[in-house]
Amino acid sequence: MAMAGALAQPALARDLRSFDIKPGRLSEAIVALGVQGGVSIGLPSASAQNLPVPGVRGRLSVDRALRRLLAGSGLHAVRIDDRSYTIAADRAKPRTAPVAAPAGPVAAPPDIIVTASKRDIRLRDFPGTIAMIDAAAAGLNGNARYGTQALVDIIPSLSSTHLGPGRNKLIIRGVADSSFTGPTQAIVGQYLGDIRLNYNAPDPDLNLYDMAGVEVLEGPQGTLYGAGSLGGIVRLVPTPPDLSQAAGSVAAGIGKVEGGGPSNDLAGMINLPISTGRIALRAVAYRSVDGGYIRDAERGLNHVNRSKAAGGRITLRARLGDWTIDAGGTLQDMQNRDGQYAERDQPRYTRRSAIAQPFDNDYRLGQIVVTRKWNDITLLSATGIVGHDVDEQFDATRARDTSPRLFHQHSQITLFSNENRLSRQNPDGTGWLVGTSFVSNSERLIRDLGAATAPARIAGVRNSVRQIAAYGELSLGLGPLIVTAGGRLAHSRLTGELLDDGKDKNEPNRSEVEVLPSIAVSWRPTPRLTTYLRYQEGFRPGGLSVAAGSGGIVSQRFLGDSIVTIEGGARFGHPVQDRFSAALSLSYSHWEHIQADLVNGAGLPITANIGNGRILGFEASLRWAPFAGFAAEGGLFLNDSELTSPSAGFEDAAHAELPNIARVGVRGALSYDRPIGGGLSLSLTGSVRYFGHSQLGVGSLLAIEQGNYADTALGLRIGTERLGASIDVTNLFDAAQNRFSLGNPFGVMDRLQVTPQIPRTVRIGVDARF
Repeated sequence: MAMAGALAQPALARDLRSFDIKPGRLSEAIVALGVQGGVSIGLPSASAQNLPVPGVRGRLSVDRALRRLLAGSGLHAVRIDDRSYTIAADRAKPRTAPVAAPAGPVAAPPDIIVTASKRDIRLRDFPGTIAMIDAAAAGLNGNARYGTQALVDIIPSLSSTHLGPGRNKLIIRGVADSSFTGPTQAIVGQYLGDIRLNYNAPDPDLNLYDMAGVEVLEGPQGTLYGAGSLGGIVRLVPTPPDLSQAAGSVAAGIGKVEGGGPSNDLAGMINLPISTGRIALRAVAYRSVDGGYIRDAERGLNHVNRSKAAGGRITLRARLGDWTIDAGGTLQDMQNRDGQYAERDQPRYTRRSAIAQPFDNDYRLGQIVVTRKWNDITLLSATGIVGHDVDEQFDATRARDTSPRLFHQHSQITLFSNENRLSRQNPDGTGWLVGTSFVSNSERLIRDLGAATAPARIAGVRNSVRQIAAYGELSLGLGPLIVTAGGRLAHSRLTGELLDDGKDKNEPNRSEVEVLPSIAVSWRPTPRLTTYLRYQEGFRPGGLSVAAGSGGIVSQRFLGDSIVTIEGGARFGHPVQDRFSAALSLSYSHWEHIQADLVNGAGLPITANIGNGRILGFEASLRWAPFAGFAAEGGLFLNDSELTSPSAGFEDAAHAELPNIARVGVRGALSYDRPIGGGLSLSLTGSVRYFGHSQLGVGSLLAIEQGNYADTALGLRIGTERLGASIDVTNLFDAAQNRFSLGNPFGVMDRLQVTPQIPRTVRIGVDARF
């Protein structure tokens, strides 16, 4: 488990906060108050957790909100410091002498809820490896600079390719098939709340402004999330509309890349209650420009890889009795003017190319989520539809060509998803979950190759997949153990069609049925120590490719891949309340019929089953907070992978490491907060993230070295919770090591391509909340 920067330093208890807590059980209300108030609250003993309590609404201090919540319950809150409380029993009234009653129940550490578990399991009961990041505490949601790369910098077990913003591929726990993105389903599932974001497209790289948090659940997660979660899932948790109070925020910044162009960013949020306590609207908008730093010597241009992004999110929430309805949309457009790679035989940050290689990623999402909660039972229905257009161009000029050639590819993706589930989670960690899922993904791919002035159309394809599944999970208490068992039954149907071809309109298709069991055991030998053992399976349906042949459509089928993982781990201490907390896990995965998107010797994309492999992984993290305002964090990820049984054509890759996964990943971070008078506080942060050696791909053609670099960052902010000014510096020592050995697939066989670290960058910013 990685808790780096996750839950540190919430807001001071004396500040006014917006609360919207429904009447119900004490245990649920305390968790909601802690989350909304940004404080840690120790729950009382089990005998008091089911007490009924009234709701709390309005803009109050945490102290006052607790007094209202606990009025008449026989309990009261005891403040430990500005950021944490315990709940204790009221003293009994004396009868004959003023002697105090016995002490109340001992408070347990405050609960941290794993919402990615789909039934709100407490972290102390969760039998698996997870990274939970509080976006505000980690400084990720205060401006428009941060996307997925910020998560990679925090979580050692999460990695990414570095083709460019909006065009990368995510990897969790070393489960990596290739460094290329193609028609094969992604190995990491990405979600915005309960809505699926992608199927086989690159990471949409959504902006983190105004996000509440992020959960990275390590895989495989076949039982709960189905196909496409071999490595795990990344779940962005948006801040919901506040039904009780109008609010807003704005942030702006300017920056400069060493030796490159200027950068700027702007973001804002507004929250508007339409009917207080019932209906509210929350909207977010942002834009950013990153100054380029790559020089193209052949065309005589500087800063060619300048990029920009703009987008927003909007959510309308309506609370109608026990029902909550969230309807909204997300849009984001990303444009990269050119590739961000350089070449080894050129000066630093320099390459030679005949033409520009732009990239465009346009993302649209519409969603509706309906939830009903009564007693301990939750009903949820989530529906989303995605329109995703990806447009890219590469320089395909060969040495023998007398004029430039290009390869252009345009992908239009439509993704529809629906999930319905019913769950119950009990205070003792037991519970159950049943659900259904439907996913439909269609990709229309159009390609051109030839002279830059008039490229010729290559036969396009349309690939479609439909998946329907039913799943369930049950947790039971067996003595001191909690045993969790689950399963998923899934049916997939894939169809391929050749576009712009009149020879044959028959559509090749294939169907698959998968059963995915899981079982886990957790044990808490002490209140602060949780141990667990888990078995889980995952799969991806077999691929289907189509091409033109002399007799019509020629189809090629690829075996579906499956993965089995056994992991064991332990967590000690509470990452907010305790001065010291730590976690570790050890995992072993066996992966069969690995599907990989690759390129052939000419640079054109292909798909293949490359063989079977195994992955051995170890993770550890710790947090030490010896005194108020200071915290030190560390994380370690070790990986040993191997292609154990290569398929025909990949024999030269026998015993090779799986692609793009470093054997070692390390992170360290320090944070310091202190008041400096006049109502102001000073915050200092510093971090270093090391990425070890890896290789671009498997086989002699793609066994190209990369990695072995460290990213550094330093930040300072002065202000209040509502208004502040900041300065941030990244890549303090202006290092330029190779992060990724791919920028253009048509030149990768020359083994000259490198993706250097972004040069030292300085940003000055301001932020305000109202």
